[in-house]
Formats: sequence, structure tokens, C-alpha cells
Amino acid sequence: MAAMTDPRAVHAPEAYDLLCELEADLDVALPADVLAIARKRVAMTLGAVPWEAPDEDDAVVDFAEQFVIDCTGVDLAPLVPRLGEALVPFVKAMWVLDLGLRTDLVLGRLFPDQVTARAVRPAAAEPLTFDPFLCAVARLDQVDPLTTELVRLRVARHHNCRLCKSLRTRAAMAAGGAEALYEQVESFESSDLSAEQKVALRITESVIIRPESLDPATVAEAHERFTDAQLVEVVLDIMRNSANKVAVAFGADAPNVSEGLQVYDIAADGTMVFGEPLAVS
Repeated sequence: MAAMTDPRAVHAPEAYDLLCELEADLDVALPADVLAIARKRVAMTLGAVPWEAPDEDDAVVDFAEQFVIDCTGVDLAPLVPRLGEALVPFVKAMWVLDLGLRTDLVLGRLFPDQVTARAVRPAAAEPLTFDPFLCAVARLDQVDPLTTELVRLRVARHHNCRLCKSLRTRAAMAAGGAEALYEQVESFESSDLSAEQKVALRITESVIIRPESLDPATVAEAHERFTDAQLVEVVLDIMRNSANKVAVAFGADAPNVSEGLQVYDIAADGTMVFGEPLAVS
């Protein structure tokens, strides 16, 4: 049987390569014992391997499990004496480990037997630099901007990122996005959102809450309503948007405006360009 190729490598090869580089960076950014503990606790917390109690109290264990479950409840203070200057790389690495495994598990349900271990890549010159990956994902354009914005706002609300919740993309507003529509993301199953949008939000919730919740019926409907490339984009976009977990953990998620909302655009290179304030009626 021919070897299967990861759907990300097929439909988003640049983003996939950059994800592999991010994962390679982990070995450079963190002490081996810290990385091993964090990787193990992430897998246990997400149910990828059986859970077992830690051998002893450890701030790394506590933070890793809390970060996976709810980033709004993490406490950085106990990590300072444990990690010192490795504190920032550690929190960034937690996003790579957490969302990397979450997306693997969900894509594994969407594309059975196609998500395999990634090849070892050399670390980047500047370890754990998120921007190239985030921009590569932002440049994907198979999914309509309104669905993409609904997914982003569901992630923002779940992680309680104040900045993300304050932003509205111009492209989605031009496609019919409005506050009355955006307010439906948390109770989307009973909303009047489209069937496609509801499927995208079910996938979103499976990634950010519990990957095993993605049931066979949703998988079947996902393939009916989206192309493979679009499904890969949705999942990668959830990972991209979930980088806000790092900002929330550090309390660095304050909005750019003191009241109301703010418009933003995605530039041709994938960077986010903040625009004018947007009054909310």
C-alpha cells in the first residue's frame, strides 16, 4: 500500500513545513526534561494517552494541564523559579504542543490514517517564531471570509481573548458579517447560521474543547459541504487563532481600542493590519 501523505502537506504545504519547523524548535528552546514533561501532560490531558498522576508536585505539570484545559486560569508565578529565562519559550511551546496535538487528533478523524508522525526538521535560526506559520495559514483562501470570521470569533470567545473579541475583519463584513450574526457563534446549533457554518463551528469546538467530540456524522457532513483543502484550512485557522492562548496566559491580550470594536485586514503577506475603530450600535 502506498504511503499516505498528511493532508496539510498536500493542501497547505508551506504551513505544514513551518509547523514541522516549529516542532523542531522545541528541542532547542527548552530543556529536554521540561519538554518531555509538558509533552506528556498535554497528551494525557487531551486523552491521547492514559492519564497518570505525576510523581511529585511540579509547576510545569500544573501549568501544562491548566493551559490545555483553560488558559484563562493559568498562574505564571510558580514557573519563574522553575524555568527562569525559559519561561517565555515554555509558554510559546505549550501552544505548539497543545494545538499541534489537537489538530492532529481532529484531522485524524477527518482524514483517517493520513495523519502520521512528521519528519524531523532542523530548528529555525530564531526558535519558536510564530509569525511565519501564522502568516502562511492566513494566506490560505479556500474558505469564505464570513465562515473564517465566525470560526475566529468562536475561538476568541472560548479563550476569552479581549483583543480578538474586539476585532472585526473588513472582508467578512463585506460578505454580510454583522453583530447579530456574530452573536450566534456560542449557541450556533440552534441559530439560523448556514449548515456549512455550523459544521465549521462543530469542527472548531472539537479542536478547542475535546477532539474526540468530532463524531462520524459530523465528519461525513464535513466532507459533503467542504473540500479537503477547505477542511485543512479550517483546522489550521483554528490553530492559528488559538495562538491567543499565549497572549491570554501572559495577560497581554488587551484590545487596541478603549471602547467599541476595531476593523482589521489581512495583507497579501498574511500579516494582520489594524484599521479604524468601529462603533457598535
